[in-house]
Amino acid sequence: MGIQFHQFRKKKQWVVTWRNPWTGKKHTQSFADEAAAMAFEAAQAEIAARERALLRKARKQTAGRSRINVKDLLDSYFRLAHTNPLTIRQARYHAGQIIYAFGHRLASQISRQDMLNFSEAQQLRGIAQITVNRRVSILRAALNWAVRNGLLPANPLHDLRLPRARAQRIAPPTAKEARAILEVAAPHVQRVVILGLCAGPRIGPSELFRLEWRDVDLGTAMLRMPSARKNHLEDGRDIPIRSDLLRILQAWQRHDAALGIRHVISWGGRPVRSICRAWHTALERANIKRRIRPYDLRHAFATYALAGSADIGSVASLMGHVDASMILNTYQHVQDNQKRAAVEAAPDILGLAGAARAKRLPGM
Repeated sequence: MGIQFHQFRKKKQWVVTWRNPWTGKKHTQSFADEAAAMAFEAAQAEIAARERALLRKARKQTAGRSRINVKDLLDSYFRLAHTNPLTIRQARYHAGQIIYAFGHRLASQISRQDMLNFSEAQQLRGIAQITVNRRVSILRAALNWAVRNGLLPANPLHDLRLPRARAQRIAPPTAKEARAILEVAAPHVQRVVILGLCAGPRIGPSELFRLEWRDVDLGTAMLRMPSARKNHLEDGRDIPIRSDLLRILQAWQRHDAALGIRHVISWGGRPVRSICRAWHTALERANIKRRIRPYDLRHAFATYALAGSADIGSVASLMGHVDASMILNTYQHVQDNQKRAAVEAAPDILGLAGAARAKRLPGM
């Protein structure tokens, strides 16, 4: 960890650089003055020291022997128990945190206290409880698999109970917020906003960033959205192009064709894999303080389509889901005007309107 002074375009900044021991990735953060930078560096150092103490406690060997350690167990579990490449990649990423802390430990000797120490150490790094629980659940699933396959006599974490965590529900951008982002965003982010709100793709390299102009048929007003690899039953899905979007797509296509650009979402003539920095820049320029992710554009598509009386089966199909309940449970966000409409829709079974006019209500 270290502090360096930089001057960017006449703006003086102190930059703190540190490396995350869990991922090995280098991170930086800028501060306007040296005191704030030093305070942040001291706080990170304290977190690292407490984290190391917890992990030393968790790594302490106990008596006994077993045939397999945690790292080998997880490697075998991923190799033999999974078939979906995308699921394996995600699980391996989360399991990497477990391996860092306990990879050398004998699987049969992992304890409930180890997991509580791990949970506390992760939270020191700002990891959400729902993510911590997911990482622990991967290890517990691997231990259950080992028991079923005779590698372990019992799962040492069978009675582990971690704090319950709920996924954070982020409200999708409102019409006002979406217009504000669109007005100040870079051109490639503007395309993401428009297509995200009008077609509901997964925002990222799994779908939208793979979309090429050869997948867009302006003559029939239809585009073929590449499907995420998790949807192994299909390699793409047909999405009608809205009539008010057609002319915009025609202008984009003419521009890109003149430059020989193949991908609909590109920057500097090349396809993109992330818009994280450009997205946050757009939020800052739009003066939006709350958290909004590019993926929330997909949530907005479902929310506003259903609010506009689209049938749920069609919305699910357009978004690449076989189970329509996924749309209701995950993607639909109930808006305040919908709540008010629901309240007003209930019949006046008490005759409140007439009683109020006649001043016959209790307390009137």
